[in-house]
Amino acid sequence: MIAEAEIKVKRSRFIARLYRCGSETEARETLHAVKTEYRNASHWVHAYALGEILRCSDNGEPPGTAGLPVLNALRSAKLDGVVCVVTRWFGGTKLGVDGLRAAYRAAALAVIELANS
Repeated sequence: MIAEAEIKVKRSRFIARLYRCGSETEARETLHAVKTEYRNASHWVHAYALGEILRCSDNGEPPGTAGLPVLNALRSAKLDGVVCVVTRWFGGTKLGVDGLRAAYRAAALAVIELANS
């Protein structure tokens, strides 16, 4: 793992982790390991950038509200050969579409900032 950051938004807890990876298989294995470690979480959103391969998943969140903001954060930072997994525990208050986008992006940016420091 390169870095880990945690944020809280309206009682929902988000832990973002950034890992180096060299293949889609490795990215999937990393995601599986995080899901196993945090099996009681509500969502495990991920995005990865491997050269021309860019993938992301909302993992049950409304379409475009989770994986894409994380992927865009990776792209903005010009990161490659990485996977970012943001794990969420629902805090009881719905964040709405804009709130989810902002929270997932903030978590990804926080872990990227830590990785760059």
